[in-house]
Amino acid sequence: MTDDWSAPTRAANDALRAQIDGMLESFNAEKSALLEARARATELVTVWSADGLVRVSGTVAGVSEVHIEPDAFKRSTPDSLGRSVTAALTELATRAALAQQEALAPLTADLPDLPDLIPGVPSMKDLIARVAPPPPPTPEPVAEAPRGLVEDSDDEEGDYFRNRSYLR
Repeated sequence: MTDDWSAPTRAANDALRAQIDGMLESFNAEKSALLEARARATELVTVWSADGLVRVSGTVAGVSEVHIEPDAFKRSTPDSLGRSVTAALTELATRAALAQQEALAPLTADLPDLPDLIPGVPSMKDLIARVAPPPPPTPEPVAEAPRGLVEDSDDEEGDYFRNRSYLR
């Protein structure tokens, strides 16, 4: 008499175990992909300015280093050097955000989302979308100071730095 209901119960139990094993396998795949993506998304990105005077390094979390070439003050004015720093930092932010998006792309492409497997569970795709914001917008150029308020012209300032020693 025990055999009448134990076979269907055993079959249902085996089916439930297979379903749970499939969910665990999917969870472990997403977990390892997320850990790998996190490691790739936090890799250091280095960018040089177009004039080769400024190098910045960092991740999507922020800037870790700003290097200005030693002869930058001889080859540039403070205004143009400031623009080089701004351009390099903007490029760094854009590249770091793109690297993060590329690193997280596999998590949103091939793997099923958790709510597809378990109803009511938070979505990994929604979480990733909140964690990985789009690249920052390009800043608008800074307006130059009116010439009446500046004592020296850019050429005179550049000549001063190009023709004089910093240390006396």
